[in-house]
Amino acid sequence: MKKEIAALKDGDWSLNLEDAHYETHPEEVLAESVEAIRRTKAGRYVNLVTPGRLGDPREWLIPQLIALVKYADLAVREIRYIDECGCGGHVTRVFR
Repeated sequence: MKKEIAALKDGDWSLNLEDAHYETHPEEVLAESVEAIRRTKAGRYVNLVTPGRLGDPREWLIPQLIALVKYADLAVREIRYIDECGCGGHVTRVFR
């Protein structure tokens, strides 16, 4: 069976990964984040919103994303930590 390819997003967008499932499955946060980056058009960005319980993305998410996008040969201009959400989660912005 052929895997369906998701359409590219036309504008800037956010992916909310703030739920209990992702708190216990951080590897899925990484997989979903890479897929979101892949679906983001050049010149746009995606905000990745991660659970606060996983900690500061500068310590775990961003270093791993840098390696994963390089491995996947995805063109990324910048990965930047934005801020902590009012609910305790974190926002990381990936510019394509």
